[in-house]
Amino acid sequence: MVAVRITCSAVLFLLLSACSTNPAPPKGSIPHNDATKTAPTIAPLEEGNNIASDSLPPAVDTQGKNPLLMLEKKGSNYSNPFPVGSYEHFVAEKEYPNTSRVYSNDDLLNRITATNSKIIICLPQQRARLYVLGRVALDWPVSTGTDGHETPTGVFRIMEKNRSHHSARYGKWVNSKGRVIDSNADLNDSRPSGATFRPSSMPCWHRLTWDGVGIHGGRVVPGRRLSHGCIRTPYATARKLYEYSIIGMPVYISRAVEDYNRGGSVLPIDVKYRPGGDYSDIPQSTPKS
Repeated sequence: MVAVRITCSAVLFLLLSACSTNPAPPKGSIPHNDATKTAPTIAPLEEGNNIASDSLPPAVDTQGKNPLLMLEKKGSNYSNPFPVGSYEHFVAEKEYPNTSRVYSNDDLLNRITATNSKIIICLPQQRARLYVLGRVALDWPVSTGTDGHETPTGVFRIMEKNRSHHSARYGKWVNSKGRVIDSNADLNDSRPSGATFRPSSMPCWHRLTWDGVGIHGGRVVPGRRLSHGCIRTPYATARKLYEYSIIGMPVYISRAVEDYNRGGSVLPIDVKYRPGGDYSDIPQSTPKS
């Protein structure tokens, strides 16, 4: 029979180990970000850098088809082939993308970092999609720029956040009696006699360029372009996006639908064209809006 000897020092070590452990933070808990927080490191603006996670539930098998491009949905005998409650089911509904409905996956939103996320503004569908870990965490309708005020395509980053932003150029002309005489005023145009300018409110502002292009809360009509170049977002969704977005987060404004099965991959040709002017990704000295 072998005797087991436990020394006093071994007993002391075991007691100290049991009493000194600190509880770990809940897995995936990430504090929300505000305008003062920036990411310590920023991933290169390249496709294919999304981080895979074994802890995420498996994605629905799309059999190689891009559910964002299911054009056959209009048939009278169409039946949504994806499980109810899944994102794939959401985008495979008949009314998508011309719907005011918003998809949100809070589990993914709570895992967001500056290096595992990106926003894609899909101009042809007038939808915006926030990808986290290569999966859609938020999908909402937007209204982008009209003819003559086109939203520029390209690769941008969130450069600034402001919960109560106002436009420096667009708003309303109001007469001396407080009556609106022009609800679509532009300070570059001549000022009506005796009129006062009231700038447009742009709540939950996310600046993408110093010449005034950004994402903000505003009136949205699904499938319609309504803005002077910004990406209007429904007010409630804009508030939610503001809580989770991060300074430095990449934003792709694309004239084509991205590849959902590859984590939202976009082609360079779809983001290089910039209608209406020469826009730069490099921050300039001072903001204009």
